Amino acid sequence: MLEVMINDSVVQIDYAAADTMLLNYLREDQGLVGSKEGCASGDCGACTVVMVDIDADEQLCYRQINACITPLNALHGKQIITVEQLSKHGELHPVQQAVVDQHGTQCGFCTPGVVMSLYALSKQSTPPTNPTDYLAGNLCRCTGYGPLIEAAKQVAGVEYFDPAQTNESSVKQWIKESDSQQTLHYAKPSTRQELAEAKTRMPSAKLIAGGTDVALEVTQQLKSIKQIIDISEVDELTTISETKSGWRVGASVPLYEVHQLMREHFPSTDEIFERLGSLTIRHRATMGGSLGHASPIGDIAPLLISLNAKIEVDDGAEKRLYSPEDYITGYRETVLKPEQWISAVLLPKLAPQQRHAIYKISKRFEDDISTVVLAINLTTDGDNRIKRCILSAGGIAAKSIRLRELERLMIGRPFTQLLVHKIKACVPDVINPLSDVRGSAEYRVALIQNLLQRFYLECNSINTRLVSHA
Repeated sequence: MLEVMINDSVVQIDYAAADTMLLNYLREDQGLVGSKEGCASGDCGACTVVMVDIDADEQLCYRQINACITPLNALHGKQIITVEQLSKHGELHPVQQAVVDQHGTQCGFCTPGVVMSLYALSKQSTPPTNPTDYLAGNLCRCTGYGPLIEAAKQVAGVEYFDPAQTNESSVKQWIKESDSQQTLHYAKPSTRQELAEAKTRMPSAKLIAGGTDVALEVTQQLKSIKQIIDISEVDELTTISETKSGWRVGASVPLYEVHQLMREHFPSTDEIFERLGSLTIRHRATMGGSLGHASPIGDIAPLLISLNAKIEVDDGAEKRLYSPEDYITGYRETVLKPEQWISAVLLPKLAPQQRHAIYKISKRFEDDISTVVLAINLTTDGDNRIKRCILSAGGIAAKSIRLRELERLMIGRPFTQLLVHKIKACVPDVINPLSDVRGSAEYRVALIQNLLQRFYLECNSINTRLVSHA
């Protein structure tokens, strides 16, 4: 039996196909049509609702999600709040009133999704540094965003009586008491052994954690997924732990949590994580999911290559470690065998004299697929000679690759403008990218060259500032 609390009512669902998406259920079965379908791919935000769960501190946490690409079965034991709940008592909710006050709506199609993103923002116990991050997953053709940004500033960090959620203790108690869910078509294991058993029992099932990519097979390609194994609650896949050499990040840890770790220990990655979809997507997307699909334009693989990370692969009996460049074998192909899964990513600590950067070029700054990603990790000695070097790129081949030919030309040489000129001249001989709608082959070559130059200038600027402050 699938149980979901929708607004303030617990709904028991005898059967829902594995690939039933939340948005379809809300609109067609519950008559909650405030959530709209705009793109069916998690891009526009018109379908945004708020998912309520319990965090590590035993408190309710509120996260906006895309209903169009969230499997209904994934929400067993969770509360979903829709826009209808906000004005249930016939009056505007304070968040809705803020949008009215700031003149933040025109045609109204996107407004319910915008309101729900702002509602999630208003429920954060610690106001975010940049409240507008909560709007990054909502597209609006009418308002120009200015009024919506002002509405976000108005609701962020303001305490108010919430008519949409008047009994949080009851919600928390219900979530805690929810039992596990196992069906013939949708399994949600909680341990490594249960996952191995589910793989044996359902060998053709799709593995998902957030499902933000797998769901597109249903909503965009109109495929049918008969069985799903949901690994979002497998204990050792959902935690981040510090090791002697760095950190072990579970494959099912949502990207918004990974971002917090990276922001603290790998600050050079902050921008790339902010641009891995929107916050709405990052609430469900995972590193394991990105690596599982092995897209040549995925941003995670080149990042992990540059950090010299390892991918932990498990089959329930034995774990093996692979470098990202060895794990991905071709276009959307990996070393994974049918009985295996990605269990974690191992991140080593940055060493002294290590300079790291990762650059993403895309047509839109927010929530867009990369044209090119270039990641650089350089270690120099006291004489500014390059001791170690990793160059990795996405968007220029059938898989994310390591540019070893360029690395060999750099190691042992002083990191100077002359060396950068020589490396840039060699780029056309090393890469042979395709042309597509995101950019021509020539453009991609020029991007790699220019990003190498940018890295040098940024490093030189840092060195200059250090000298001037000495």
